[in-house]
Amino acid sequence: MDWDGGQTVEERKRSESVDLPFVLAGLDATDSTTRREAVRTVRDGVESEPGTYVPTVPKLRELLREPEFELRKAVAFSLAELAVEAPSDVAPSADALVAVAAENPDTAATGELLRCLAAVAAERPTALADHVPEIVDVTAVRDDEWGIRTLAHISRARPEALEPALELLTETLASAPGDGAVPALSVLGRLARSEAELSSLAFVEHAVDLLECDDGELRRNAIGCLADVAHRRPEAVEPARSQVRAALESEDPKARANAAVTIGRVAATDPSVVEPVRSRLLELLEDDHQYVRANACIALGHGDVAEARDRLSTLATGDPEPTVRDRAAWACGELS
Repeated sequence: MDWDGGQTVEERKRSESVDLPFVLAGLDATDSTTRREAVRTVRDGVESEPGTYVPTVPKLRELLREPEFELRKAVAFSLAELAVEAPSDVAPSADALVAVAAENPDTAATGELLRCLAAVAAERPTALADHVPEIVDVTAVRDDEWGIRTLAHISRARPEALEPALELLTETLASAPGDGAVPALSVLGRLARSEAELSSLAFVEHAVDLLECDDGELRRNAIGCLADVAHRRPEAVEPARSQVRAALESEDPKARANAAVTIGRVAATDPSVVEPVRSRLLELLEDDHQYVRANACIALGHGDVAEARDRLSTLATGDPEPTVRDRAAWACGELS
């Protein structure tokens, strides 16, 4: 309690020490030396007091548009920090920031701009949904994880808008997977579940390959991506049957849950896929994790496993989690 109060007083003192009108006037100055000093002040202050400098966003945006201004990286860094602090205040500048990035894809400032756009998209994904083609082009030039993360945030609100990113995302999985692979899998999964007409499902092969990698997070997300693909195109995940079945034994509950729902979605059109893992799915009805139990219910219901009826009936009335009760009740209906 005392420490919290002391921190608040200290923060207030620091904020009062900033002469914001002076800084704003400096950013508007006609001479370059004054403007550079004002930018350095913002650059040095945004890490510790980002909220204080939010009013500088419009002026920083205008400086960024000046191709000859020598501190554009510092301006872009400041905007990125401000976007983390106040994304809604930076969102109105999204069009201008994307335009600058598109015109200068290989500069250091653009790396910071992609980080800025990712922070905006995390809070306001629709503000960038119409800029997917430009973000794709810039990301392709830079091979930048922040660009992929920006696309991932956009896909939460407008997955169908990500069609222009299909080739880039597929290449991200095909190359030696780096930090961008996990958000790429998320985007591809949402895109596959959307109403978009995908021109290619080549990414499925790369997602299947990732089921054999050593990185647990990548394996889990690869299975999740395949589960999304199976939602509309269950036949596309046929080559991954053995790997998905093996994932039911994973120590990672999210991997088990993703594997169970993938099998369930394929079983909706081909119930025979459940038979080789019928016993394991019955065991998963008693798993400690609710989503594993719920997804096992889906797979058993689609798989027409009559011997699961009594256990499903018990879960439908007695499981502590409403999601499990609902899925179990649905499965009981399928088996009746």
